[in-house]
Amino acid sequence: MPEIIKASLEWPTLPVTILLGICLLYWISVILGVMELDFLDFDLDFEIGTEGTSFLDFGFIGLRFLNIGEVPVMLWLSIFSLCMWMLSINFDSKVEIHTWLDYLPLVIRNAGISLVVTKLVTQPFKGYFQFTPPNQIETLLGKSCVVTSTTVTDRFGQGELETEGAPLKLHIRAEDETIQKGDLVRLADYNLEKQVFYVVKINQES
Repeated sequence: MPEIIKASLEWPTLPVTILLGICLLYWISVILGVMELDFLDFDLDFEIGTEGTSFLDFGFIGLRFLNIGEVPVMLWLSIFSLCMWMLSINFDSKVEIHTWLDYLPLVIRNAGISLVVTKLVTQPFKGYFQFTPPNQIETLLGKSCVVTSTTVTDRFGQGELETEGAPLKLHIRAEDETIQKGDLVRLADYNLEKQVFYVVKINQES
């Protein structure tokens, strides 16, 4: 054990030991409740269109392929740094480092192997950490709500949608008809720019 500690605190393993130590401190903080599990997590949701595609888009594809953003970032980084550390301890502890040029090939080799291993280890966890916020626009369309304002026109209207939690207060509009308070309406469309739902009266549908 003393030999492992000595090798961990010397080049070329020292930088990876520091990275692994940071990950260890993070998990200790999570266990103690100091940090949240999703601390430093980020979302890689993006769309690549036929116009305006940039190199950044393809960079995101590479990150997603490696499961970065598909699983918690700190989980991914912990597996990656542990793999890097084990490779360095087992294969590089006897290597003498005089300049950064001596260190660079070792880093490239270990990082390449660690990326592959981390990809394989995290692959089964894809989808388990995805959280879909409730009450998304797509999931609300087609549902019914009750009109709470006096009327609903093409310029004004409010409705209330029952959910498992508190009712949702919605801004609603009607294009071709005037709807009265208490009427039951269906959410037919959504205007993202105006942030309003267009509704139709349910009891008038055939």
